Amino acid sequence: MQYKFQFILALLVLPFFAQAQGPDLPAEQVEVLKRFEATLLDTKKQSTAGTLPKEDRSTVELTYSLPTKNLEILQPDPKIRPIGMRRDKLPPVYKGYVKAGYGIPASPYAEAGYYFGGEPLRINVHAKHHGANFKNVANKKFARSSAEIEGKYSSESNIGLTAGLGFDRHLLHFYGYDHDKLTFAAPIVKQVFSDFTVKLGLANEERLSGDIDYRVSGDLSIYKDNYASKEQNYVLGLGGTKWIGGKHPIKLDVITDFTSFKDTATQKLNNIYFKPSFTYHGEKFSFKAGGNIVSFKDEFTVFPDIELSVNIIGSSLTAFAGWDGDLQKNTMRTLSKYNPFIISNVPLRNTKYTKYFGGIRGSFRGAEYSAQLGYKDAKDLALFLNDTIDSKRFDILYDTVNVFYIEGSTKFSLFKGFELIGTLSQSVFSPKNEKKAWHLPNLESNISATYRMPEQRFKVKGELYVANGAAYKTADRKVDNLGALLDLSFGAEYFVTEQIGIFLDVNNLLNNKRQRWNGYKVYGLNVLGGVFAKF
Repeated sequence: MQYKFQFILALLVLPFFAQAQGPDLPAEQVEVLKRFEATLLDTKKQSTAGTLPKEDRSTVELTYSLPTKNLEILQPDPKIRPIGMRRDKLPPVYKGYVKAGYGIPASPYAEAGYYFGGEPLRINVHAKHHGANFKNVANKKFARSSAEIEGKYSSESNIGLTAGLGFDRHLLHFYGYDHDKLTFAAPIVKQVFSDFTVKLGLANEERLSGDIDYRVSGDLSIYKDNYASKEQNYVLGLGGTKWIGGKHPIKLDVITDFTSFKDTATQKLNNIYFKPSFTYHGEKFSFKAGGNIVSFKDEFTVFPDIELSVNIIGSSLTAFAGWDGDLQKNTMRTLSKYNPFIISNVPLRNTKYTKYFGGIRGSFRGAEYSAQLGYKDAKDLALFLNDTIDSKRFDILYDTVNVFYIEGSTKFSLFKGFELIGTLSQSVFSPKNEKKAWHLPNLESNISATYRMPEQRFKVKGELYVANGAAYKTADRKVDNLGALLDLSFGAEYFVTEQIGIFLDVNNLLNNKRQRWNGYKVYGLNVLGGVFAKF
């Protein structure tokens, strides 16, 4: 850059320098003689001609050699699929129903239910009322109304919550007296049982990691009659299951069952249960080993819980045998549901029993069956005798009773739409102190058959219930037996349209007047008919 600057400066100074030297140089003259012109001489053009090489028409044979290679092509086996067939039309699904009718003797009937389906909440509501008034016998009438709502919520965190509320009101009358000699106004012999229940539950819906299930439950019932007797029952259960190999469960359940009863005095009956067990499922057998540890009044009683099952002919024939035991509570609620004519000041007590049993069960060509025989040693088993002061009502007395029993059941379908169910129970009671097991039936059998037409519009059913007469004490305290029961019933339903139908039930066709409880004849022939609808 510096040299460029010096060169430019020199060019600028040079004219001034030349002008300054002029006077000192000699003058010269230049004469131009001829203007210069530059020309080129002519040259000879050279021409060239190209030549093509000689054409080669000879034939050359070329040989190509390619290596052979077998390629393995994986081709899946062809799948044979059936020709597409039109699906059968599924029957419509209805969420609600109503049923209403009237019968002879005067007996109104109403029932309704509705299911609110969906995820994650499902709710089921049900209500029912049924009553009857046999006007030919004073105070021979009853009315029963119930309502319940149950729901389940399935959360995204694998927790299933269940809850339920229920109410049951049972109105009856103590009509078991000599109507030729005695008369009672209806309010004097009226009895009303009210049962309010609350149920809560929580459990996992899918098995947790580590193959574990858990469950929590809580039940509350408030039970009372119109004679100022009141009972409260609280049951809380906690349980869990650990699965070994996906099919062998280790279980533990802890249950607290508390009862408080108030009448002229207060009674409490509180049991705590610990139930551990392990069940092994083999290829042809299963074995359960466990126990039932019960605490009552700070005393512990240990019962076995053992059962062995062996598959003799697959699922067609399985033999089983076991040994278990328990403390079974007798409360106002449990006893009055078995015999509603009991006294109000019920003595609460546990029935302690140990049971040995064995039998067979299985299924064959669509038929299911089960047969079992066993022996039970029951301490403080509840028996029933007419009260010595008020014979319309029953006292509860407890006795140690040895029971040998045999029972069986079957269910099968002879052809499409026809189903037959049968049960049989035979018991032999041996009381330690009492002469008989008062008002406990020795033989009970029930056979029911149902046939539904293929088009689902007509259904007919029949039922036969048989029971022998139970032992009781007469007014002069002698031992006697009540008459046997032979109850034959018939029913039918017919859909007039797809959603509306009619029904008819005829009960006790033989008009049997047997007494289940001494002094209380059953209702005899009764008819109920009406309509029902689905929506």
